[in-house]
Amino acid sequence: MFNRVLSIVAWAATAVAFASVALTPGALPGLFGIPLGAVGVAILVWVLLWAPYLRVDDEGVRVANIFLEYTVPWAALIHVDTQYSLTLHTPARRIRVTAAPAPGQLAAFRATRAEKARLGRLTSGDIRPGDLPGTDSGTAAELVRGRWERLRDSGRVEAGAADRTRVITRVRAASIGAAVVATTAIVVAVLSV
Repeated sequence: MFNRVLSIVAWAATAVAFASVALTPGALPGLFGIPLGAVGVAILVWVLLWAPYLRVDDEGVRVANIFLEYTVPWAALIHVDTQYSLTLHTPARRIRVTAAPAPGQLAAFRATRAEKARLGRLTSGDIRPGDLPGTDSGTAAELVRGRWERLRDSGRVEAGAADRTRVITRVRAASIGAAVVATTAIVVAVLSV
């Protein structure tokens, strides 16, 4: 949710900046570069903030970060953490989820005793700000842990198979292409002004 809100704010700020420059007297010579730059910024915001996602189903967890996408079967998962963002641990790697960042220390300070007590009963060990309900990482971690535990308890996840279970990694070519186009548009816009 944080990334989505930030995207909307960035797009609105880009639109306001474009409109204010376009309506400024004498801006006509740079008018070619201004919309090009605005479109470049809008695309870059989409690539960096809007496009990353997390999907959870009975087969596993799909994580689409900025340039890479991971498919993590439940049997490959060994730990779920929320230190800096939701992080999925497998025997071979640690996958940080761009779409589920952890909140700052201010959120931990502002959390109510009831939220902390509830988390204390649900988790073992230290409670991180990223585990707090209502935060992107906390909500996502609860979703992942809950599904993983239900499937494990029902016998649908094979215990001890993490070392043998493959995590699939794919390059997100569309996001890379969009980032290159956006960056090129921004550079051309800056050089044409």
